[in-house]
Amino acid sequence: MNVNSISNSTENRLYTNENLRNKNGDITKVKFDTSNALKIENANVNEENKAPSEILYIPSEDIDYEKCTGKDGKEFTVTSYCKIKGETLNKDYLDVFASKAQGKDVNYYDYYLNNFVAKISQNFSDSSSLKEDEKSIKKGIDDLALEIKKNISKGIPNNIENLNTKFRVNGVDFTLKELVDSSKVMDYACSIVNTSGGMDYYHYAEMGIAKGKVNSYAEKNLNEEQQKLLNSTMSARIQKVTDSVPEISTEIENLKRLNIKIDMVTDKNSKYYAVKSLQRATNKEYAQKIMDTFANVDYSNAKSFNKAIEEYKI
Repeated sequence: MNVNSISNSTENRLYTNENLRNKNGDITKVKFDTSNALKIENANVNEENKAPSEILYIPSEDIDYEKCTGKDGKEFTVTSYCKIKGETLNKDYLDVFASKAQGKDVNYYDYYLNNFVAKISQNFSDSSSLKEDEKSIKKGIDDLALEIKKNISKGIPNNIENLNTKFRVNGVDFTLKELVDSSKVMDYACSIVNTSGGMDYYHYAEMGIAKGKVNSYAEKNLNEEQQKLLNSTMSARIQKVTDSVPEISTEIENLKRLNIKIDMVTDKNSKYYAVKSLQRATNKEYAQKIMDTFANVDYSNAKSFNKAIEEYKI
């Protein structure tokens, strides 16, 4: 088992000071590097759903189409526009909206607007709510502009903590701060989930971490409705991943098509790896136990995380 890397993440790494498998091929001990386990990255990805006509002229390398899974378990697609005519769209959204509210000229404002709508839709919408959410989020931005103007007239700072405008997404209301912070948490949690197949036990631990980080944040910072939306969306995404894991026989056939020779030789002495020479989690009950263990961690508390590590042993 290669424990020096985790798919889609450099923030949380599994490591061990001894071989993970003993002479019988069983896991002996697995630990986590906790140095960044509680960290939430600010993943600034600009995306949109509905493009202005000018987008027809954007080079294809500046566009990213991403499939997302909502709380209903169904997929929908959002589109990212990271650069327009050589200009990277990396300005802070609040700065962009505040400048526009004050009547200032903002280059490519329509793209920033649509990118913000898509970023929020990506993390909180589902296939049935998407169209209504797009309209609702844009209305929220219009309402935000009015609040910003009013605050300026009264000499009130337009810090994100001071803004009370509500944004309604998938039937749930958020302030701008709640929406932006929650979106960052969802981005980070999703970034540590392996979606490329080939699931080993540490991938199930990663999925547990993703669920646990979302739940820990939501429980301490959001109301009950908001918590439910974040947790149900993350759970649906994890379920989508686990449901897509192929049978071992199918995976071996896929590897053979890539000229990677793997023999379907069972290992009766191993409780955790049923096929020799293939590092795949074949004990589904244990894999689920690992995921549940890390999903129930309080990620604002290092002791809770360390307790889960102690449980993650054979």
